[in-house]
Amino acid sequence: MSEIKKIIQQPLFKITSLNSIHILLKLIFGFSTSKALALFVGANGMAYVGNFRAFLNVVENFSLLGIQNAIIKYVSEYQHDKTKLKSVLATFGLLLLSSSIAISFILIFGANYLSKQLFNQSEMYGFLFYILAILFPLYVFSTYCISVVNGFQEYKKVIYIQIISSGIALVFSLFLIYYYSTFGALVSLVLAPVFVFFVCLFYLKNLISISDVFSFSSFDFSVFINLSEYVLMALVSGVIGSFVLLEIRTDIVTITGLQNAGIYEGLQRISSYYLLFVSSIMTIYFYPKLAAKNSNLKEIIFNYLKTIIPLFTIGLVIIYFLRKLIIQVLFSSEFETMESLFLWQLLGDLLKAISLIFGTILIANKKTKTFIITEIISLCILYFSSNWMLHTFGINGIVMAHTFTYFMYLLVMFFIFFKKMKSNNSTIG
Repeated sequence: MSEIKKIIQQPLFKITSLNSIHILLKLIFGFSTSKALALFVGANGMAYVGNFRAFLNVVENFSLLGIQNAIIKYVSEYQHDKTKLKSVLATFGLLLLSSSIAISFILIFGANYLSKQLFNQSEMYGFLFYILAILFPLYVFSTYCISVVNGFQEYKKVIYIQIISSGIALVFSLFLIYYYSTFGALVSLVLAPVFVFFVCLFYLKNLISISDVFSFSSFDFSVFINLSEYVLMALVSGVIGSFVLLEIRTDIVTITGLQNAGIYEGLQRISSYYLLFVSSIMTIYFYPKLAAKNSNLKEIIFNYLKTIIPLFTIGLVIIYFLRKLIIQVLFSSEFETMESLFLWQLLGDLLKAISLIFGTILIANKKTKTFIITEIISLCILYFSSNWMLHTFGINGIVMAHTFTYFMYLLVMFFIFFKKMKSNNSTIG
C-alpha cells in the first residue's frame, strides 16, 4: 500500500491522470467530429481536410520558426527574473506579430493559386484563405500564449485551456460541418486555434500583461540571435517536414486515388487522438524538465520509457482488437478498407512514441547539428520509402513506410544516445 501511495503522490502520476481525462474528452470531441465528417463530407471531402491540415502545419511552422520551444525554455529559466522575462516575451511577441502579418498578406494575394494547388485544381475555396489571413495572427499567438503558460510550468492550466478550447471548437465544428459541409470543415480547422488564444488570455492575465508582449523598448537583439538554432530546427522539422507530408498526400491521391487519400486521412485522425496522450505529456511535463539546467537525462529517459510507453502500448493493443468497432462508430461503410492499415500504423506509432523522447532532448538542449542530420535522414527515408511502397503495395504501403521510417530513426537515436550516455553519464554532446 505504501508503494501505491508513493506512486499516486508523484507529480508525473498526477499530471498523467489529469491529462488522461483531457485525452478522454479530446477523444470524444475528435470522434464526434470524425463521425460528422464521415457522414456529411465523405472520403473525398476528408482528403481535402487532410490536405488543408497539412498546409496549415506548413504555414504555422514557418511563421512560428520554432519559437514555441524557445518560449517554453526561456520562460522556464527566467520566470523569477522579471527584467529578462519581459525582454524574452517582447522579443518573441514582436517577432511572431511580424511573421504572422507577412504570412497573412501572402495568403491574401495567393488565395486562388493555393486553392487550386490544394483542392484538385478548384478555386472555389479561395475565400477560405481570406478568412485564414484575417485570423492568422490570432492563430499564431494561440501557440505563443499556451507556450508561455507551459513555460511557467502551470501544467494544470495548460490542460484546462486545452479542454475548454476543444469543447468550444467541437460545437462550432459540428455546426459548420452540418450546415456547410466540406467548406465548413475547412473553416473549423482555422477557428480551433483561435479559441485556444482567447481561453489562454483568461489564464495569462495573472502571469503577464499585454504591454510585456508588445514592448518595443524591451526587444532584445541578443535573444533574437540565440533563436537561430531553434529556427534551423523548426525549418527542418516543421516546414520541410510538413512539405514532405503534403507531397506524400499528393502522391496518395495520384497513385491510389482521392478516396484512399480520405481513408488515410481518417486513419491519421485516429492516430492523432491517441498520440496526443504521449505528445501532450511530453510538452507539458518532460520538455520543461529537459530544458532546465543540470537535468539528469538518463533518469528522465528511463522514467519516460518505464511509465508512459507501457501505458501507451496497452492502449495500442486495445485499439487494434477494437479496430472494426472504431471504424463503424467513427466513420461509415465507405471507410471499411481502413481495417487493413491498422497493424502497421499502430506499430509505427509505437516506435514514434519511443523515439519522441530522444528528439525532444535534442531540441531542449539545442543540439542543432545532430537534430538536423537525423531529421533530414528520417524525412528522406519517409518520402522515398512511401513513394516506392505506394507503387508496390498500394495504400497499405504508406503505413508500412511509416513503420520502416521510425524503426530506422529509432536505431539511429539509440546509437547516438546510448553511446554518448555511456561515455558522459548523463549528457548528450
